[in-house]
Amino acid sequence: MCEQFAIEGAIYNVIPTAELSIDFSPVHHAPRNIPISVVLPNNVKTFIHFPIVEVGRYFIYATDPTRLGGLKEKNGEPIEASRLEAAPSCADVLTGGLSADIELGDVTGPKPVAIELSAGNASTLRLIVSRTPINVVR
Repeated sequence: MCEQFAIEGAIYNVIPTAELSIDFSPVHHAPRNIPISVVLPNNVKTFIHFPIVEVGRYFIYATDPTRLGGLKEKNGEPIEASRLEAAPSCADVLTGGLSADIELGDVTGPKPVAIELSAGNASTLRLIVSRTPINVVR
C-alpha cells in the first residue's frame, strides 16, 4: 500500500462533513485500499465513512494520525479502536493510525462505519482504509 501513496495522482478525494447524520452519502465515502485525500476545515470535528461487507479487523493509516478521533457506528455509538504505529515501509508518510475489529450486526448489505476526524488546523489529511496491516513484517 505504501507504493500507492508514491504514485502521482493516485488519490481519491473525499469531502468531510461536520454532521454524522449526513456522513453516509457518496461524497463522504472512502473506498477501501485506495489512498484518500480529505481537506480538513479549521477547528471543526468532521466525519467521513467507509463501508464493510464482512466481519473482521480493519486498519486506517494516516499521514497525521492525531486527526483520527475514532470510529463510530451510524447511530453514533463508538467502535473500540486501537492506535497503530507508523508503517515501517513508509513511516515518513503513514505515521500511524487506528485498527478495530468490526462486526456487521443486524444490517443487510454494506455496513457504514464513520471515521471521526478531530478538530485542528486546516490541513489535508491523506489516509487509507484496509483489511491488511501495513506494519506487519512478513
